[in-house]
Amino acid sequence: MELLFSEVICMTLSRMILITSTLALAGCAPTMNFGANSTTFDSTEPSASGLSAVRPYPNPDDVCQVIRENGAIREPANDGTILIACPKHERGAISDRKNEGAEVIGHAKHWTVLAVPVVL
Repeated sequence: MELLFSEVICMTLSRMILITSTLALAGCAPTMNFGANSTTFDSTEPSASGLSAVRPYPNPDDVCQVIRENGAIREPANDGTILIACPKHERGAISDRKNEGAEVIGHAKHWTVLAVPVVL
């Protein structure tokens, strides 16, 4: 009976270690490695996706946001561009920005990150 009890404890501990290790490794994934497909149909705050919003873009009532470069962004914007992010489910807004010359540079959870050329 004692041997059986220790085997159960050993198996339980092994499972706990495996689950903990898997969760720890999953938390190390880069935040810009999300796909283009929307994972929600509700708007979330940019900060929930690791982004730091500055202001709406291009108008105060628009869904896209000017964002600051930070650790979540792998490829910083080149000179002559600003970074914006639009909710992934806002395909019309993303299409409008691309038609204006923006280029998709990545995806951060619920947001699509674009580099917009600055027109002087």
